[in-house]
Amino acid sequence: MKFLCVLALVVLCTLECPSQSIDWAQVHNVTMLGINRLYSLRVEDAMRAFDSVSRMAPGDPRGPFFQSMVHFYLYGLTRDENHLSTFLEQSDRVIDVCNRLLDQNENDVKTKFYLGGIYGYRGLAYQTSGSILKAARDGRKGYLLLEEAVKGDSSLYDAQMGFGLFQYLLAKLPRSMSWILSLLGFNGDLEGGLNSLRLAAERGIYTRTEAKLFLAQFLFTEGRQDTALQYLNELRKEYPDNTLFLVLYASWQNRLHNQSEALTAARTAVEMNNKRNVRYGEDLAYNTLASSYFAFNDFQNAKTYYLLYLPTARNTEWTPNMTYFRAGTACEIAGDRVAAVEFYSRMKDISDKDRPGDTYYYRQGQELINHPLTEADILNIKGGNLVSQKLYDSSIVMYRDAFGKAHGNVDIQSRALYGVLQAQFESERLQEAMQTSQRLLALNPPSEKWIIPHTWFKLAQIYTKLGKIPEARNALDKAGEFDDYDFQVHLKSQLEEEIKKLNASK
Repeated sequence: MKFLCVLALVVLCTLECPSQSIDWAQVHNVTMLGINRLYSLRVEDAMRAFDSVSRMAPGDPRGPFFQSMVHFYLYGLTRDENHLSTFLEQSDRVIDVCNRLLDQNENDVKTKFYLGGIYGYRGLAYQTSGSILKAARDGRKGYLLLEEAVKGDSSLYDAQMGFGLFQYLLAKLPRSMSWILSLLGFNGDLEGGLNSLRLAAERGIYTRTEAKLFLAQFLFTEGRQDTALQYLNELRKEYPDNTLFLVLYASWQNRLHNQSEALTAARTAVEMNNKRNVRYGEDLAYNTLASSYFAFNDFQNAKTYYLLYLPTARNTEWTPNMTYFRAGTACEIAGDRVAAVEFYSRMKDISDKDRPGDTYYYRQGQELINHPLTEADILNIKGGNLVSQKLYDSSIVMYRDAFGKAHGNVDIQSRALYGVLQAQFESERLQEAMQTSQRLLALNPPSEKWIIPHTWFKLAQIYTKLGKIPEARNALDKAGEFDDYDFQVHLKSQLEEEIKKLNASK
């Protein structure tokens, strides 16, 4: 979700002032100019435009609102605490201006709109900095103010972006943070949130671009990649100088296993940044390039770009352990054990069921600090990359070679067989996959305990595809009997969904 804060802008609407000496059309035009410059990554030009708005319309919240939001934007990009402090200080000014206007007219819906917007973004800033209670407090206050504004003027479509963010993000809260719902007095609404964002993207004025960006990211997360890419490509066309949009596109192509497209886009982003001497998104581009080369089993190039990524990363606290794991294994396979151990040592000690990847890779990293990758480990890594490229035959050969060279290590054997199972399942070799499942279930891996319940789940999917529903239900029951293993929360959710599908098909 990093891009949610990287490019977040202001939720606002035109505010008329009783003063007749102000050219409000010009104020609007300069405001739009500032927004366009900000989305074109011309941050200094944007700031100058917003400063002009403040001079053109003194006493109006619009100028200080945008001035503060530039620092919110920069905080999202850099995680520099100085920008956070400046944003919070300037947002206090916006609140003071709005409160003075509301003292004069408590029914001024557009001032409530500004006030709700600034509280909403304070909530996002606090969330990013880890101040959850402050985030909940200001987020709730912002939502209620936006609600009041829309009750007074239903044509404030820009407010729908605020509603959409609030509803969707609450719906995506992990179970460990469900207490926030009681604190806020709200429940999340995933589809309602998406619909609100869609309305803002289609009918909003100042929030159209921002709403479209959030909507694209959320749709991608929900597995609606085609629609998400459609929105993102519209943004890329409108803002061709925004390399952050291009890097996001590259990252998505990487996740969709279109590594060639990802490589091309990330390289273009780096070249554009170098020509313009712009550093925004540089770290993300390097990380995407490294991930793409890793997926191609080109570990030398992966190592090169991981080594470029780390020095440019704005805040390594946000770097997931999987990145350190891949960087370390890329270095080790490329022959640099020293760099590999340094990467493994950077992993954060996390034990959080809502962050299973970080927990799992930390354990893997600790093992690799003391025990270098074996030949079988490397074959397993390469086999997984071949699966991601849909080269199933080659991956199965690689995994079977890994199994044979595991020298009786049950954990490595289990990883190899599970890789074979995935390749067979993805390529619709269901009978072979069923046989591999039975071989896996006969193993008892001491560390990779997660593989056995996941195998039962995969076997249930195989039975379902073969029309053997009683057998599928039995396999799901078996998977549900296990406890205390990696990725448990995610698998439990998958089990529930699979049971719902079987029940619905009755």
